[in-house]
Amino acid sequence: MSGFLGVDVQHSSTVPALLEGGRPLPVGDGLRVWIPHAYGEGLGWGSAAAQRSLASGRATADRLLEWRRDPWDAEFLTGLRDRVARYLGLPERAGPAPGYRVVLCAGPGTPADAEEYVEEAGLGGALRVGPAEALLCRRLASPGQPLPTGALLAVAVGERWSVLAPFRAIRSDGGPLVLTRTGPDTVLAYGGGEWTELLVGQVLARCREDAPAADLLALADGVQECAARLAQADAVEWQGAYAERLFAPLVVRGAELAADPAVADGLHLLRQSARAAVPHPSSVVLGGPGAVWPAMRSALTDPAAGASVWCGPEPATDLAAGAAWWPLLRSCFAPVPSAGYAVHAVGAVPAIPAQPDRGPNAASSTPSTDRSGSGPSGPFSPDSRCPDPLEVLPPWMRP
Repeated sequence: MSGFLGVDVQHSSTVPALLEGGRPLPVGDGLRVWIPHAYGEGLGWGSAAAQRSLASGRATADRLLEWRRDPWDAEFLTGLRDRVARYLGLPERAGPAPGYRVVLCAGPGTPADAEEYVEEAGLGGALRVGPAEALLCRRLASPGQPLPTGALLAVAVGERWSVLAPFRAIRSDGGPLVLTRTGPDTVLAYGGGEWTELLVGQVLARCREDAPAADLLALADGVQECAARLAQADAVEWQGAYAERLFAPLVVRGAELAADPAVADGLHLLRQSARAAVPHPSSVVLGGPGAVWPAMRSALTDPAAGASVWCGPEPATDLAAGAAWWPLLRSCFAPVPSAGYAVHAVGAVPAIPAQPDRGPNAASSTPSTDRSGSGPSGPFSPDSRCPDPLEVLPPWMRP
């Protein structure tokens, strides 16, 4: 079998998803779908390394990500290569998995030479796709209601950033749906990470002083679970890590979180930026790890406009899964003009630290550009390792 490996690299973790047989499956590290950017001599890799770095001491908010290291370092990427090999039942360190191609979801701050890092780590040649296009691929590949025609806004919410992109969906008589980009990305220095830090602070503020740091990774898991529960109820009781160590039960209310200054300004900025990008959309497509918070969807819902907001059941894997779909669905996207679009950045775009012996990494501010010539404006020519699209597309997308 052959397929594509979509990789979504966020601030503290990476989500790889393998598209095989028409269904993207998260690879994870054996413990979590999101793989912590943790590694080091004597620590291991991923969740195990993060857990070992938190093995002693008290739990404090500033220790939540103390294990975080550079995801573009060769040590992390080779660990990802070995994990994918184990997942596929192949020998570790065997080089690129035969029949599979890596597709990077290139969010803000992605190094311009990220493909080189991926290839040097033994993962093979990589393609790249912007977060908005990856998210729309995820939407196109989802069963159910087809994507409405008309003005469309794609909103990819990451851990430390959000990308908003305007499109127009056009379907001619009897023809396929074509998505045409109508403007640049709007990049905000705001994402789901602020919400995680807010709730983590509330939990730890109610903890006894003997709370161990060893449970901080489980606390981050609990925050994501709590966010998902808030999509079903206005208020939920905290049931995650440290619940038994709280002085009193913690009831988490979505409206109170959204009104907190730590996230309220960013939420307002997201709402205003969405209206500026596409004033009257026929539909909004929302996804990415930060989209797990229901307030993100509420901020993009405009009852007066009547636009529908689509958000998948597993937003944390949307961008990785969509990146894996990109080579098969890129024909649904009209070519971008040769001049391209200038990115509209609001706030500080995430930076990537320089790599030893590699010189400074220029952060790419044009996530839709593909250095290998496989971006929205360039043709894609499958090589012998790439599958036949008809073998991989789900039944509802086959001609």
